[in-house]
Amino acid sequence: MIGLQLIQGRFFSEDLTTDQHKMLVNETFLRENKIENPIGVQLMMGFGMNADLSEIIGVVKDFHYKAVDQPIAALIIQNEPDASYCLVKLQTNDFNSLHKTIQELKAAAAGLSPSFPVEISFFDQAIENMYQSELQFRRTFSLFAGSAIVICCMGILAMSLFASQRRIKEIGIRKVNGATISEVLAMLNKDFVKWVAIAFVIATPIAWVVMRKWLESYAYKTDLSWWIFALAGLLVLGIALLTVSWQSWRAATRNPVEALRYE
Repeated sequence: MIGLQLIQGRFFSEDLTTDQHKMLVNETFLRENKIENPIGVQLMMGFGMNADLSEIIGVVKDFHYKAVDQPIAALIIQNEPDASYCLVKLQTNDFNSLHKTIQELKAAAAGLSPSFPVEISFFDQAIENMYQSELQFRRTFSLFAGSAIVICCMGILAMSLFASQRRIKEIGIRKVNGATISEVLAMLNKDFVKWVAIAFVIATPIAWVVMRKWLESYAYKTDLSWWIFALAGLLVLGIALLTVSWQSWRAATRNPVEALRYE
């Protein structure tokens, strides 16, 4: 039902009533207890008068049943008749049919245990709630990152406009003396590329330290490869050049007579 991958042994069988005293374990359980041949091994489960021998009938592949910032712990899955939780698989595209089925499940569960309240929740919603903080962080970070890019582009555009206006007569003289549009563009963009490179050199080690500290809170994490920062630098450079080149192109293609007519 939940996609467990069986490595050894078998799952529980509805045809075998003795499976109520059997159990499945995960790979971490075998490693922590140093069990090499788990199938058929009997372990004492429970405490005091409720203690009983339980036999391992299968081993499942490790899976995350808690948030991914926590390491996978040893897990025992037992087929107990008095369990507090029950998984039910529902497949339907009709909301009314789903609502009716849920009401029937509640009535059946209340009939089995009248003294206990019945609560029904969806598995995908439970997983989403487990990662709610990460999802909220991603949305917030994306919003601030997008806002920072827009503000930076506006600032670069204003600086390029100021620079081109300040050097408009110089551009006119250069074009009169035979300078091409590409040479004027290179002249105007050179200073911005220099400042972008300086900002990249300063920001890269800071970003590396911050990301490394953030990833340390996760039990399973990716490595910080050099190409991540190189790609970020190329994207920043591309955005800056696109922003500056628009204004630089306007200044480079302007008629030099208009810039020099008052001289």
